[in-house]
Amino acid sequence: MSGTADSTQIGAGQQTPFDSNSEATAIIFMVRQIMAQMETMIPVQVKTVHAGSGSPPAPGTVDVQLLISLLDGDGNQVKQGIVYGVSYVRPQGGPWAIVCDPAAGDVGILISAARDTSNLSNGVTQQQNPGSGRQYSYSDGVYVGGVFNATPAATLWLKPDGTWVLTDKPGNVLQGDSNGVTVTPASGKPFKVNGPIQATGAITAGFGGADQVSVQTHTHTGVTTGVGTSGAPTPGS
Repeated sequence: MSGTADSTQIGAGQQTPFDSNSEATAIIFMVRQIMAQMETMIPVQVKTVHAGSGSPPAPGTVDVQLLISLLDGDGNQVKQGIVYGVSYVRPQGGPWAIVCDPAAGDVGILISAARDTSNLSNGVTQQQNPGSGRQYSYSDGVYVGGVFNATPAATLWLKPDGTWVLTDKPGNVLQGDSNGVTVTPASGKPFKVNGPIQATGAITAGFGGADQVSVQTHTHTGVTTGVGTSGAPTPGS
């Protein structure tokens, strides 16, 4: 077998003289060729995402490019194509689901089912017959993402010690640890709450600084009896 694949010279068969020098080697060759037709698992890249409807979207499908080429008997490359309409994995349990669907350019793996799954659809509740006699085909594959990808721009880090950090692309951070839950907006950005705030504990502005003020217990300067406006809150009160 040549060491360099050459797409201009395709056509060499897989059989060698050693594969026909006895009945046993001939049978082994035939079995090997049959096994080579079984499509099990292969790295792929997402080319197109067909998202479901709604917000957040219902599960959809992806079109994926097979990333491992075939070789003929002389080592020449035989490029593989795109598999269309593949379902993808979304972590889900009961009423809960994590919606982090694939995007074009993602790399993952395509895992083939042992039987034709074309009779299955979202929300299936009963056992179905296979759609055909097809077995171990990428057409019945499921896409699982998160393999061979670059470092992500946004992460949910579930740490081994049981703490977590959620960081989005703009740089906003939500963190939970033994000190409680900390919210750190991106540099120079505010922390906004749309709606009322109900707190059973203390609320302190400027915490840790010389101008620290408690919402519940602070006092004001320049207070006089009668109608008027008090001065600013007293720092440290």
